[in-house]
This record gives sequence, C-alpha cells and structure tokens, in this order.
Amino acid sequence: MTRFVLPLVMALAFISARVSADSHLKNYTLQNSEGKPIQLTDLKGDYIFISFIYSHCPVPKMCPLTISLNRRVFKLWKERLGSVPLKFLIVTLDPANDSPAIMKAYGKKMGLTDPAFILATGDEQTISDFSSEFNAIGFPSGNMIAHNSKSILVGPSLLPLKDYKDNEWSPD
Repeated sequence: MTRFVLPLVMALAFISARVSADSHLKNYTLQNSEGKPIQLTDLKGDYIFISFIYSHCPVPKMCPLTISLNRRVFKLWKERLGSVPLKFLIVTLDPANDSPAIMKAYGKKMGLTDPAFILATGDEQTISDFSSEFNAIGFPSGNMIAHNSKSILVGPSLLPLKDYKDNEWSPD
C-alpha cells in the first residue's frame, strides 16, 4: 500500500475504537457551489477530506497544488477503498470574492466535477470560524489572500483523524 493509504487504514481502525463525543466538529453551515446550504452533519457517515483554497490563487505550490493533491487522493481512494464513502469539502478562504457561482466555475475548470467534490463558501465570519477549527489561516494581502495550505481527513462521526499541511505530503 502507499504512504497515504496504509497510515489512513491504520488510523481509521485506531480512531474508530476511541471516538470521543467532545472532539466532534461544530456544525457550521456553508453554501455549496449551487448556492444551497450545506452543514457538516449532512456529510456525517462519510469520510470527509477538507481543504482550504481560494479561486484566484496565483501560487502554483499553494491552491493549484492542493487541488491536484485532492484529485490524486480521489483517484487512489476509488482504486483502493472504493466501497468506503469519501467526500471532498473544498472551502474558500476568500468568501468576499468566491461566490457559489465562482466556486462552481472554479470546480469545473479544475476538473472537480464528480459529485464527491463539494466546493463551498459562506459569509466571512462563518468561513473564518470554520477555518480556525483546523488552524487554516487566510487574510487579505494586496490583491491576494495570504494563507497556509491545510487539508484534514475527518471520519464518519465528524471526528478529525489527520492533518495534512503545507502541501508537503503525497497521496502516493
């Protein structure tokens, strides 16, 4: 198995044996790329791979690489763990500019057309609070959003299982 899949399977087995009610995520309401509300509890029962981006990020080793890594995780997950449900929640760090329509166009442009990919935005406070849950930080800096790269695997009971930071990981 790969460096990503084997530790994932081991973590899932370990975590499922010790789920704590106090460590579940808050139930934030975001907007999907259709403009409809989506809550984390809507995804309960599936594994969720959450990543933070913004649609006009010009830095190749940031958001575009995050999206590329998400697509690779999707491909490998389907090949190796296809019967285990996984959703991808890709959340903007720039809600002032990334409307549902912009997120929809961005998803299409980046090849995130499978229903497993959910691109989300929301009001600025909700996005700030949600991203803070994962220590994902984004703030305006000129015409860009200065931010860190962060992805998180969340279990079916909404318990965070593993952090992937700075795009310095590989799903292979």
